[in-house]
Amino acid sequence: MAGLQALILLIVIPAIAWAVALLVLRSARAELARESAPESAQERSEARMLVHLGYSGTPVLLGLVLYALARPGLDAIDRGSSGGVVRLEPLVLWASFAYAFASCSTLAAQTWIVKSRLRAFLGSEFGRVLPLWVVPATGVIFALILVFLVLAYVDSVLAGVPVASDSAASDAISSFQAFALGTVAFPVAAGFSSRVRDLNQRGFMRAILIMEVGELPVLVGLVQTFLALGSL
Repeated sequence: MAGLQALILLIVIPAIAWAVALLVLRSARAELARESAPESAQERSEARMLVHLGYSGTPVLLGLVLYALARPGLDAIDRGSSGGVVRLEPLVLWASFAYAFASCSTLAAQTWIVKSRLRAFLGSEFGRVLPLWVVPATGVIFALILVFLVLAYVDSVLAGVPVASDSAASDAISSFQAFALGTVAFPVAAGFSSRVRDLNQRGFMRAILIMEVGELPVLVGLVQTFLALGSL
């Protein structure tokens, strides 16, 4: 059961979110093409959409890597090889949930940013839209690091290290829940940032500052989870 849950959370859910994001942008791209003159539409770089297509799929790729690394621990949990290993299942589940949630929040924020600024993204202001698009990606990177730490802990338990107390594991689970909730700040920040339409020097600074403010709850959740995992 742990293996199936991890598969869904680490791979299936990010893949679905990625597919939905691509459909939304495809629709927006078609609408922009209808509104633009043919010669203007031809000038828009298709390569930039490919850039988004490739980099926005990073959560799915990283999820595949995490799942492959987690297989030994997941198999041990499913076999119930020892009582201590079985007690790790909720921690692994919530770590995987945090990754899935962070992936969805990141993709939602990036899609909102590109969709609301699609003309600029495909035009001369690409260099100003891209930094806004990059900020939410830190949510997936942070989640990746935290899941790595959990997998390292699982490996240590499999190697014979005693399992942490239930209270310590409960604190770690609560921290993962707080981290996941904090990533909602990314799409919220993207929505407010998109209201800054003019990406001149002052407008760009305002837009990027809003995105950075949205990262603060994620950083708080990251530190909290680091400390909780350190006490295991």
